[in-house]
Amino acid sequence: MNDYKSSKYIDDCYAELERKQAALMQDYSLDAYGMFDYDLNAGRIQFKQGVVTKVEADFIPVGSFSEEAGSWMWAWANASVRGALLEQAESLKELEAKTGEEIFGNSTFPADAATAWEMAAIACDHFNGQGVFAAPVQGLLIFMVLNNLTRV
Repeated sequence: MNDYKSSKYIDDCYAELERKQAALMQDYSLDAYGMFDYDLNAGRIQFKQGVVTKVEADFIPVGSFSEEAGSWMWAWANASVRGALLEQAESLKELEAKTGEEIFGNSTFPADAATAWEMAAIACDHFNGQGVFAAPVQGLLIFMVLNNLTRV
């Protein structure tokens, strides 16, 4: 079992995420595509070059980070997240009992970019994801755990 109460767990999750992110870039070149579209109802994201879809993936929403407000909001607290995706996102609340950290049960909390990436790394571990995408949307970074990536 992971030692959720130690900073080593966070460090391990972050190191694993860095490895996964490098593999995503090598295998799918996600950073090469200037556009993306995501469907919050279906939990699918498309990475595009112009209007041509190059890569598709399933995603689980994790949360959003506002640099301007200096805050994080869990996806389970976002009214736009519904249905099966909400159920998956709500499973992140389990981490409060495992870690003893209230931030996993608080809908929002003060955060910086490093904290946002740590939350994404822990979520990627929790969901056994292939990596994370931070979608820039209207002044926010919307963090999603990616799985089942395919070239189109």
